[in-house]
Amino acid sequence: MTRRFLTRTGTRTGTRTVTTAVMVPLLLTPLAACTTLPGSSTPEAVSSYAPVPDADDLPGPDDSQDPYQMLRDFYLAATHPGSNREAAKEFLSSDAEDNWVDGESTMILDQLDINATSAVSGDTLTYMVRGTIIGQLGTGGVFRPESTPYEEEIELTRHGDGWRIDSLPDGVVMDRADFQSTYQARNLYFLDPTRSFLVPDRRWVYSQQENIGFSLVSLLGWGPRDTMAEASESAFPEADGVKTSVDEDGTFTVELTGVAELSAGDREALAAQIIWTLAEADIRGPYRILADGVAMTEEGREDWTVRDVADFAPSGEERTLTQAVQNGSILSIEDGVAEPIAGWTGQNVAWASTSARTERIAAVTNDGDDRQELLVGKPEEEPETLTSAGNLTRPSWTGDGSSLYVVADGQRVRKYVSAGTDSDPEEIHVDASELDSLGMRGSRMSVFNVSRDGTRAVVLINRRMFIVPIIEETQDSEDSGDSGESGDSDNTTTVKLGTPTEIGQRLGDTVQDVDWREDGTLLVGTNDQDAPAWVVSSDGSEAVQLSSRNVTPPVVRVAAAGSTMYVLDDRAVMQLDLDDSDSRFWREVSSLQGSRAIPIVPN
Repeated sequence: MTRRFLTRTGTRTGTRTVTTAVMVPLLLTPLAACTTLPGSSTPEAVSSYAPVPDADDLPGPDDSQDPYQMLRDFYLAATHPGSNREAAKEFLSSDAEDNWVDGESTMILDQLDINATSAVSGDTLTYMVRGTIIGQLGTGGVFRPESTPYEEEIELTRHGDGWRIDSLPDGVVMDRADFQSTYQARNLYFLDPTRSFLVPDRRWVYSQQENIGFSLVSLLGWGPRDTMAEASESAFPEADGVKTSVDEDGTFTVELTGVAELSAGDREALAAQIIWTLAEADIRGPYRILADGVAMTEEGREDWTVRDVADFAPSGEERTLTQAVQNGSILSIEDGVAEPIAGWTGQNVAWASTSARTERIAAVTNDGDDRQELLVGKPEEEPETLTSAGNLTRPSWTGDGSSLYVVADGQRVRKYVSAGTDSDPEEIHVDASELDSLGMRGSRMSVFNVSRDGTRAVVLINRRMFIVPIIEETQDSEDSGDSGESGDSDNTTTVKLGTPTEIGQRLGDTVQDVDWREDGTLLVGTNDQDAPAWVVSSDGSEAVQLSSRNVTPPVVRVAAAGSTMYVLDDRAVMQLDLDDSDSRFWREVSSLQGSRAIPIVPN
């Protein structure tokens, strides 16, 4: 079912109000009320009826300008989506304005290279615009990464004393710098299938609007991006609408309808979606959430703070470096001292992961016959052997410690689920056939690292990096007896991987390891001599090179704990605190000095 937004302005006595109503039709229809965010005309991030920024600060055509500068100013004006991109259309001839379909696409280029194809010929001049498309901005502010050459001709014609664009391709083009100065990335928060975790969905929203909170709540009502629609959920009711307003005291009010059928748990999850989406967008509240004009909860709570939904905090519990694998043994790190852990973890360990919630360790061990085994258990207990193969990837836990993933021989993804801390893990089949759509010959997975919420994994395939949705499907199977009467019903859960999205294309096939950070970005280690460590956004829109000072490539293992990054380079385990502005050099982890080790940050 699709949802559309109709927006209107309203007033209250003593308040400053902007109201957005979210309508739910059965069919997708073009909308005139929400067309100011690039992409198609469905879920948008700014209503054209809500207050929009003044375009007076944007450049306009000047007859004294040379044609090159006029074309540059056109691309800058095109970043402003207000009034159906009226500022950009000032640069077009009347024919071009009639024919230009700006909503066709929004392409982000690494840079705009503009060169005239020849000297001015009479009253016409043609420019060639080139660059590399690093992504497209789709419906609802979804960034779709790519790496594609761009080359198009733009024809200018002299009109009176000045120049105007007379012929141009459909769609909007902007370079990376203009895009990042005009749009800002913000997380919408949805839910995992158990409704225990918030799932971030990164969107790019036009930044020069009065209050982006109106847009964020509207986008929440539309649900997750298409690629995550089967992997995540939303507690938003499919009802008549959502209204948002801001009072003079700063209270951000969300009025919902259709909440009556929601359970108390779902209402709390819905509040968590709204509050954390707003709070992490620097909309501090307080927050008032109403259902049909009254309090949403049975106890009559109208006003909420982040403390009321702290259990849903997207970052989870604070992560720290507490273990490492060194010389086949797992070490415990406490107060700057590393000591071997007694028990089965003391020998033949290749790599391992630990669940912070259950304290279980999943370790890949070498058995001496060119085989590896996956052992799971607490150090003081007898471990259980889950599988063996010629090669096993580093195991990866979900945040609640109930699910564990590993890849055997670079091909077979295996998931193990525990009903409780004392129950034996049960294997669940994982259908990874969707990865075949990549068309990569001889593909091998060297890393499969699941997100804390369990809805996505970052996967290295032939050293290239992909985000892959994890889709759980529960089917009811009914056994029938000889009498024809139905027997007991059992629920069967299967898992399949969704459509992969490549990110970090500029890193190519240099990636060696990757780990999730608490904010949903990724710490990446490479074998690049000049750029061994990066932070990459999960939607592929940004890749930031970290300092390489005191790092000796390749970086073969990485681990992230809050603002502190850990890497294993060619010499030792190094750390860098991104929050320390004075820290420009990686330094060796003191508890592991003098030897190479694999850092472990429990998830």
